[in-house]
Amino acid sequence: MTLRVDLPQDEAKNSTQLLILAVYGHYSRLLRGWSSVADLITLMERLGVPAQATRSAVTRMTRRDLLAPQRRGTVRGYAATAKARLIFEEGDEVVYAPLKPARLEDGWVIVSFSVPEAEREKRYTLRKRLVWLGMGHLDSGLWIAPARVLPTVLKWVRRLGLEQYVDAFTAHHEGLGDTATLARRAWNLEELAVSYDKYLSSWSPVLTAVTGPDRVREPGDAFAVYTLALEQWMRFPYLDPGLPTQLLPEGWRGEDAQELAHELRRLHETMAFEYVASVVGDPIEQ
Repeated sequence: MTLRVDLPQDEAKNSTQLLILAVYGHYSRLLRGWSSVADLITLMERLGVPAQATRSAVTRMTRRDLLAPQRRGTVRGYAATAKARLIFEEGDEVVYAPLKPARLEDGWVIVSFSVPEAEREKRYTLRKRLVWLGMGHLDSGLWIAPARVLPTVLKWVRRLGLEQYVDAFTAHHEGLGDTATLARRAWNLEELAVSYDKYLSSWSPVLTAVTGPDRVREPGDAFAVYTLALEQWMRFPYLDPGLPTQLLPEGWRGEDAQELAHELRRLHETMAFEYVASVVGDPIEQ
């Protein structure tokens, strides 16, 4: 019996590339970092992506050093690069961890940097990484986040070799303004709240359907639900700084969205891996 419910499609820019990264990352123990062109097209078509769109996205990802052409015997395929594998590794650490609000009494980390023009590429990477760590922007070159982010910030600064240009502090907000107002200035919490609401409104009907008479029985359907729901969830743990509850807008539904994503994962993960194994011809490792 085929699942009779429409699955929400990702409307993000570069959504096909994000889905391909999700496939390589989520199913890495089956793909082992490589997929034939034919298998990748089969998997992506099951996610609603036409073959030509997959080929075009792979070409762009090759230019971005995320995939590399690699033959295995006579079979043409693409391997995940070191850059992509780093994304997978960090994604597993972040996406599967519970996102609990920080404690207000633990304070904040403040990061200030001034990277010279000669290092502008690294400066751009640092800015992007701070955003993906959930840091808010207070002013030019001045960023803030709950104090628990500090170890990850320091790791990335060292990885980029920018220690001499970056200062990091822990602090408590002593005024003169209101801390909630400061948080709204540093983060667009209203926009994030809308995104959470959209995820819930999109995927709650799917959860209702798959736990009722139309529950998933086909591994291919489980693969589609699991992969699409998780890929669309993945950006939230990066964008949400996990602010203390006292600072969140009224009606915040971040934890509800997290519970929904994890429940869809729990229900479909095993069958999703079965489907990928059937496509790539590799048994699931126990």
